[in-house]
Amino acid sequence: MKTLRFLLPAFLLAAAFVACNKEEFHQTRFLRPGSTPLLVYADQQMDSIAFQSSESYQLSTDVSWCQVEDMYKELKIPYSNALVDCFAWLRFEPNTTGKQRTAIVHLAAGDYSLDGCIIQYPFLCITSPRRYGEGLVPLMLTYDATQGQLAFTAFGTWTLTLEESATWLQLSQTQGGEGERRVTVTMSTNETGADRSAIVTLTSRGVSENITITQTKKPDEE
Repeated sequence: MKTLRFLLPAFLLAAAFVACNKEEFHQTRFLRPGSTPLLVYADQQMDSIAFQSSESYQLSTDVSWCQVEDMYKELKIPYSNALVDCFAWLRFEPNTTGKQRTAIVHLAAGDYSLDGCIIQYPFLCITSPRRYGEGLVPLMLTYDATQGQLAFTAFGTWTLTLEESATWLQLSQTQGGEGERRVTVTMSTNETGADRSAIVTLTSRGVSENITITQTKKPDEE
């Protein structure tokens, strides 16, 4: 789902801090995010991070829109010469800024600390039509097509709104709950002699994105 390619901020993320001798063993490291940031969508509500620590730790973030759930902010680990697998849930506010934004998760364990990077996209998780850069390419349909399909994952209650002028287009569903969704687009043969387009607006958790649907004209007969 997250195969989108963007120029990400150049963060050098520490993978581990290690100090050990004959008497003591200390190690803390991020597993997720690791050497690359954790990527989340504009309407995404939660995601998890994973790390290992040999001692008690505390978690915090540097921004208000990304927060560690209270029960995961700290944990007291009895000292032992072993790493403990840990995880924590992060909660996100919707990104309605129209811009990509970044958060830092700070992990402090004993005398050691390290940071992990979270990047929140300014757009929704739409897979059909496909995305190019930060925008969506139009959903292209031939003049004689009678159906097309929109595909997306919503992280909250969603709605699809069709512009009033697009009377030639119908949607099989215009609202629903979170999860992966496929909505069928139905239309008649394009007999207008010109390409025609309509805009459908997908909204989830207050974040909206326009989807263009274009049906080509009938080819000229030779």
